[in-house]
Amino acid sequence: MAYVTAETVSPGHPDKIADLISDYVLTEALNNNKSSRVAVETFLTGTNNGGLVVVGGEISESANIHDEEVEKIVREALSITIKSSFEDFDLNKLSIQNVLTPQSEEIRSAVEDDEDQGAGDQGIMIGFATNETDSFMPKTFDTARKIQMELWNFQNENSLLDLDSKVQVTTGGEKIKVVVSTQHKKEANIDEINNQVESLVSNFITDDFTLDLNPSGSFVKGGPAGDTGLTGRKIVVDAYGPTIPVGGGAFSGKDPSKVDRSGAYAARHLAKNIVAHNLAEKCLVRIAYAIGKSEPYEVTVDTFGSKADNILDDFITKFDMKPRVIIERLGLIDVNYKKDGMFSHFGHSDRNWEKVEDI
Repeated sequence: MAYVTAETVSPGHPDKIADLISDYVLTEALNNNKSSRVAVETFLTGTNNGGLVVVGGEISESANIHDEEVEKIVREALSITIKSSFEDFDLNKLSIQNVLTPQSEEIRSAVEDDEDQGAGDQGIMIGFATNETDSFMPKTFDTARKIQMELWNFQNENSLLDLDSKVQVTTGGEKIKVVVSTQHKKEANIDEINNQVESLVSNFITDDFTLDLNPSGSFVKGGPAGDTGLTGRKIVVDAYGPTIPVGGGAFSGKDPSKVDRSGAYAARHLAKNIVAHNLAEKCLVRIAYAIGKSEPYEVTVDTFGSKADNILDDFITKFDMKPRVIIERLGLIDVNYKKDGMFSHFGHSDRNWEKVEDI
């Protein structure tokens, strides 16, 4: 058996904080105006003056997002992702910069709200599903994510832990290897934390495993005080882990007219339904678009030799991949984007693109 390694990160990781702020801006914009066009990136880092958060990108003027809204949004997102202030990232001394600009007229005109709405960009999107887990996600990645989600609860509940963390799982050897790095207070007893994390991991791994907790020895300074954060830098963690290719485009901070997001959600929806309806044991869907064009340039379905040809071909036609149809079918204007970027965008049963359709 080949080795497979997968990694996940917590919402307190600086890159995921950046993703979350961008999606908070998106959600606020859609709440203000459902036709808002949003392409927002966030950068955050520690500085000698107490920390810097920069929110930039293109956004419809009708979204009505101004400096005071950006300040409120940033602080709301930070309130659930950071417990402790550090000298170089102090929640009371932050500099928050709004450098959002109006959306390009050329892009706006290419994605008008009509039945033949064009794609918001060119690009390739990937969807995947497998029946090896109840979440229809790759097994090693699914295990790492389950541990990460429980670790997040533990970090929030334990006063001696802060909220930045990573989980890595390697399968294929005699023992499963688990690496956990979790931010902690200086006064924390690492041996005691190790025992608690080991117990946590055993809830999800019944085979023999080894745990390497905080292999650097100490992890006190974390989050944006310890490293910069940038929207869109965790696209593999956001999707299916390293065993499945990515299309290349990030999801967070983009309204659903951007097919980087809506096309990827639609690809997962199709792949999961093919597997859930027993038309394949695993399935990879690849979609490609050209900006301003509604019909995809490619829809490829790979069932790795396990497809039922005649039934499958008919099944695929029931999933129209035009952007406007995807947005309506999956209700993407009304999604709470404040939560859907946590712990991958896929494999959560409460999301519209995870619904198994009655076909």
